[in-house]
Amino acid sequence: MPRPGRAGPPAAIKSAARTLEIFEFFRARQNPATVSEVAAALGIPQSSTSMLLKSLTALNYLDYRPATRRFVPTFRVTMLGNWIGPRYANEAITEIMERLRRETGETVFLGMESGPTIQYVHILSGIFPLQLTATVGTIRPMTLSAIGRMILSAKPTPQIRAIVRRNNADAEEAEQRVPENEFLDDIDVIRAQGYAESRGRMTPGANVIAMLVPGDDTAPRLGIGIGGPTTRLDERRELIIAVMRRHLSVG
Repeated sequence: MPRPGRAGPPAAIKSAARTLEIFEFFRARQNPATVSEVAAALGIPQSSTSMLLKSLTALNYLDYRPATRRFVPTFRVTMLGNWIGPRYANEAITEIMERLRRETGETVFLGMESGPTIQYVHILSGIFPLQLTATVGTIRPMTLSAIGRMILSAKPTPQIRAIVRRNNADAEEAEQRVPENEFLDDIDVIRAQGYAESRGRMTPGANVIAMLVPGDDTAPRLGIGIGGPTTRLDERRELIIAVMRRHLSVG
């Protein structure tokens, strides 16, 4: 959401963002949907939604089914990023996430580096009645999120300082700002132990334990976090860390 006093994004940028939101909607839904269902889920005017869906259908990214008046992504969408996976690991990241959820029972988050923030790009809900929830597309400052801190631990100090200053400048609340030198000390600890934790910095009473996804430097960094209530994760920390190390070990 634009800050007060700032102009909103240009129309072309807004259309691009809405297009991506439509793809994210279908990924989460995993079923065909009508114009009104997409518009209601994303909070987009129905007329704009209809225009976007028709444009994506004309480009063969969506298929329209007249009998049900529903749209569904085509195979062309699945081909957009199928070349990326092997750059990160020998097996699909989603398969690793499924294993992590099965063995821990907690919610599993995949976060991708996006400038000075991380964005959740895939989430698998846990099995417990009380669990940590978030939506795909949610953006977190690197300094406060476990995945963000883990990604920062792989960067040189000048880059870390720049991101800390950017996150601090963007923070709307004083408690969201971090002391720069103390933060660098925390990064040293994260590097030594091989994992990072959020410890309620983003969500009071919740914790996320995060590690890096093995990969190279030719693509944005990815991290996987396992999250839940702090008390439960404290009780199960050794198990969770052991499971993550087994599935996310490099080489």
